[in-house]
Amino acid sequence: MSDELDMPSPPTLMRQQSEISKQLFINEAHANAMVNMAKADEIETRKSIHEIKQPVFQYDMALKDCVFVGHTNTDLDSIAAAIGAAFLFGGTAARASEINTETEWVLERWGFDCPPMFLDIENVQERKVCLVDFNQRSQLTKGVDEKQIVGIIDHHALRDGAVATDYPIYIDVRPWGSVATILSHTYFRNRVRIPNNIAGLLLSAILSDTLNLNSPTCTDIDKLMVVALSKIAGVKDVDDLAEQQFKAKSKMILKYSVPEILRGDLKRFTIRDLKLAFGVCETTDVKTVLERRKEILEEMKAMKAEDQDTFVFFAIIDVGKLNSQLLICGLPEQELAEKAFDAKMDAKTRIMNIGNRVSRKKTMVPPLGATLKAGFKLSADAEAINKQMHSPEAVTNAGHLELIYNKNCVGQIQRVSVSQFQTAALAAKAMNFFKSVGRKLQAAVPKKKEKDENSAVAATADSGPSTQPPNPPQ
Repeated sequence: MSDELDMPSPPTLMRQQSEISKQLFINEAHANAMVNMAKADEIETRKSIHEIKQPVFQYDMALKDCVFVGHTNTDLDSIAAAIGAAFLFGGTAARASEINTETEWVLERWGFDCPPMFLDIENVQERKVCLVDFNQRSQLTKGVDEKQIVGIIDHHALRDGAVATDYPIYIDVRPWGSVATILSHTYFRNRVRIPNNIAGLLLSAILSDTLNLNSPTCTDIDKLMVVALSKIAGVKDVDDLAEQQFKAKSKMILKYSVPEILRGDLKRFTIRDLKLAFGVCETTDVKTVLERRKEILEEMKAMKAEDQDTFVFFAIIDVGKLNSQLLICGLPEQELAEKAFDAKMDAKTRIMNIGNRVSRKKTMVPPLGATLKAGFKLSADAEAINKQMHSPEAVTNAGHLELIYNKNCVGQIQRVSVSQFQTAALAAKAMNFFKSVGRKLQAAVPKKKEKDENSAVAATADSGPSTQPPNPPQ
């Protein structure tokens, strides 16, 4: 027998593949086929796009010359879809509100100007409109007449409050992770070659909406489109692109005021005639957001009174760890959330850890909606709090929002409280008083001078003729 012992081999260190790396391998052949098919086509200009004779595409061409616009609280997916659709159908891209820091970074990365506001487009009231990335009336931008709407391209559920028309319109709603995926599919389906920069823009939008393919809303078609678009756009490291985008999005925490952070990605839903407001903040820097927790909670209460919402929630999503924390601003929200998510709120911080729920659309709002539809009722105390929050006194005490500029002429939306407003009003009143006193004093000076001169003349007349020679002429 050998005296040598059989020693186990040392462990082999292997780098764990990211979801992107896996999908690049799985979808390589299919993506190459799609890209090569598009390259083989000679449809490269806008003119030739409109000359195509395929029946399916003729149906799509009902959207020719439309203004494509997304929802208020504009995000990257809605901007990318508007630009991608405008090129495909020969229309005009528009935005519904100001863009966030991620969208700003991505537009610059792929060489696009920010689309104009909807109302800034010439003769926009005479144009056809196609909605992208939403279907709810509550998310329509100012100026859109529902009679103008001829199409909807979206990936959200059709809930109560969806846009309604008096006639059939073009509708392409698919249960995919991003509306940019739907647009990409339309390009490939009709063999329209996607320009490199538009492919990059659509790629970035899919990565954003699916959290780099890690969201529960992500589907196999999203993964396939990411692989195909990355090849067209020439992106070798998709993980790095996603990381840069998320870092850019996290900058909004430092750049924006608390009202802007709360409303930056806010959506409202009507369930059982109850108004549910749900904001999210996707970030790689959860700690910085939580440092502003108390301010955010106060703003949630103010917004609830101001907008007469029944429930207000705000979720902080860690896009790196794929974990979410829910801020609970009051007892009504606590009772509903604890029932819907089967979790407990930390009474000290008013934070509820809801684990790996990272999609408002699929894993946050649906449990809340299902709980409400199942006949959930608030306690008497919670009902009383809601009643008080919706009272005229609460609305007044909430103050109001103002656009306030700093010394560099950069504007921020800030909440002005009643006490601040009263202080400012008192200051203005005091200033007006002192100005009024100043004007009276100024007016009194010439009168006093005139009175002194008249007194001197009268005194001279009483004392007889003067012995002094007159003053020489000046």
